[in-house]
Amino acid sequence: MIDTFEITLIAGHTVVDLMGEGLAKEIRFKDNFCKLTNPLRQPGVRAINITRQKNSNKYSISVEINPTELIEEAASIELFQCSKENVEALKQALNKVLISIHANFSLKQRSWQLSRVDYALQFYTPHVELYTVLESKGSIPYRFEGLQKPGSTYNKCKSSRFNAYNKGDQLSKTNCPESLKKMAKNLYRCEYQCFNPKYLSKKYNVDQFGLFREDIAISVLESQHGRHIKGGDYYTYDEAAKRINEMKGKQQQTKEQMIEVLKFIKAVGSLSNSLQAIQNDTEIVPERFRGAQSGSNYDRLKDTFNEFIREHLCKEGINPVLLPSDSDINLLQNTSSRLFTA
Repeated sequence: MIDTFEITLIAGHTVVDLMGEGLAKEIRFKDNFCKLTNPLRQPGVRAINITRQKNSNKYSISVEINPTELIEEAASIELFQCSKENVEALKQALNKVLISIHANFSLKQRSWQLSRVDYALQFYTPHVELYTVLESKGSIPYRFEGLQKPGSTYNKCKSSRFNAYNKGDQLSKTNCPESLKKMAKNLYRCEYQCFNPKYLSKKYNVDQFGLFREDIAISVLESQHGRHIKGGDYYTYDEAAKRINEMKGKQQQTKEQMIEVLKFIKAVGSLSNSLQAIQNDTEIVPERFRGAQSGSNYDRLKDTFNEFIREHLCKEGINPVLLPSDSDINLLQNTSSRLFTA
């Protein structure tokens, strides 16, 4: 349920000196920042980041932790399972690590705050590459920026990041153990990185370690998956058209419009491209979504388009992104059914 988290301490220069002494490392700043990668030479403690705060004599000391690796004392691709027993073991292991740096760095003696938590779920599938291609063609939520990263759907804003990706592909580009690379083959991971855990603590009315709960992790991930990846299963065009034509309770005109929208999205390549085409008022845009360059309000056209997709495609179980025409399958379940269905 959790891949990585970070705890942060705000302190003066004396504490930074203690950190350097405890690690037997010289703290050197570049542009008011110092990153110590694998500072303890042990699994689980990924890095320590020290930042000089602007207009202040204070420093931000952040420790990146992989909880599974910390407890197991070995490199791992497994996610931390948020049982009460595991959380208690994690607290003890984390406290032991902090004290190993300096006795004054314990969780009880210092005001360490949870400054980041990465919730994640994963499953194995032979279609992991196909999923990443299809999902990367989805829409980008308001206030998020879509980063074009091959093999993933990677969207970010100031307070969070969403990443659905091929874990095996990611590890293949690192120097991690070959055994982990083999274990990660065909592994799909959905991850939400929250840089404002205080918001989640307030929302769920828990303290910082109270966020290490299975129900909260699933709730957050399911909500974010729904924002970044459209609902509905993936079909080839022919299979989607067949299903639409066989629908009961839909007017023939609506069915024709559904098929027209699917053709349009397929032609431009992605949902983001379809919105750009509507904004540019290109000729390929279906007539009822035209006019953005001739007086019609683009935001209204965009809302109408998104509502049509939501009500007439996603709610009917059809994802607006189609499988490639040369696909050897004509149906691929949405990853939500693998991630969130017991």
